[in-house]
Amino acid sequence: MIKKTLALAGLSAMTLSANASLITVEHNITDLPYSGYVQIDIDGDGLKEINLASNRYVSVFNYDTYFTRSYSLIGDVIDASIAWKQGNYWPNPNGYVQDDLLYLAVRNTTIGHYYGYMTYEYHASTDTVSLRSYTYENSGAPITVRASTVPIPAASWLLGSAILFLAGIRRKK
Repeated sequence: MIKKTLALAGLSAMTLSANASLITVEHNITDLPYSGYVQIDIDGDGLKEINLASNRYVSVFNYDTYFTRSYSLIGDVIDASIAWKQGNYWPNPNGYVQDDLLYLAVRNTTIGHYYGYMTYEYHASTDTVSLRSYTYENSGAPITVRASTVPIPAASWLLGSAILFLAGIRRKK
């Protein structure tokens, strides 16, 4: 009986540690208008939080979403220390393009107080962008800009760990 209790306690501890994870919402919007803008639901909650155009135009006028006026680089930490803005702006890509991608920090979307970043494909010949994805940390913790926008969900790690844990306990019997 004690072994079963310890097994359940271990499984509960793994569940608690896997509550936070990186979430990436794929967009692949290649037809942003050059003139005017399109309202985008960046986090998939059904509400359009941000306005974008292919000429790098960004605008936010609601109380739930903020962005930065410069792009981030791979390895940069996105957190409360950044100068967050609302309104409209055209961030300058000079010095920020990495592998034809740009990363723009976004905070406080309508799903919660989360830090994240939009990944743009940058088209140097026309100085325009396409929205590839939005990545955020669903715990509200700071997030580091990563080159890969395809994280392995914590749920997959949790499931694999739980199966291995239970298989190990079963073999000990």
